[in-house]
Amino acid sequence: MGYEATFLNRAGPALLRKITDELPSAVVIDLSRLPAQGGEVAAALRAGKLTRGLPIVFVDGLPEKVLPVRQMLPDAVYSTWTHLAEDLPRAISRPPIDPVVPPQAAAGVVGKSIAEKLSIQPASIFAVLNAPPNFIERLEPLPAQAVVRRQMSNDCALVIWFVRSRRELQEGIALRAARLTGGRLWVLFPKKASGKSDELSAAAVRELGLAQGLTGADKPVSVDADWSAIFLEGEKA
Repeated sequence: MGYEATFLNRAGPALLRKITDELPSAVVIDLSRLPAQGGEVAAALRAGKLTRGLPIVFVDGLPEKVLPVRQMLPDAVYSTWTHLAEDLPRAISRPPIDPVVPPQAAAGVVGKSIAEKLSIQPASIFAVLNAPPNFIERLEPLPAQAVVRRQMSNDCALVIWFVRSRRELQEGIALRAARLTGGRLWVLFPKKASGKSDELSAAAVRELGLAQGLTGADKPVSVDADWSAIFLEGEKA
């Protein structure tokens, strides 16, 4: 196509710094793998003053996975690898005049790694329960000497628990609370835009957590395009 391309395959602050330093003519994001992560990178670009006006072109991806990204950034260009040669010049010649800045970008929660958003500390032991595929890989790079486990244990200072229905939350919250004395719990639940659940909300998670003696945060954290998280904490021993 006559363009000089740089291929970057790891999201995170280093990627955003590189794009900010180089300021390319456009950013092409493949949504066929880890679409939520691709959407988060795009939102982070819109959060930056220098990168806000960059044309963003999304390519491929399953329609149901692309939909939340399209709702978040309706002014981006959505294409396929087959049609990229036609759509990329159009995107470059018509950059967004008044770029859409997603709410999570305006709130300053994008641009951070997932590990930073979930407050994973150096030299800590934490558990990740019921996670979707590739989530643990997306936590990398972890803080120095942090250890991740796939089961909850007494030495875990932090638990990251994915729930997909109100029933699942109701059935599991008592056990999590009982084993959380002095510990911290993130409950991750699907965003409504993801289409995965319409039963859960931040208020419901807080309500059920408070009923088990856990204190709850006031506002959810946007983990990525598919998941929100509420922070709960057990009483100190």
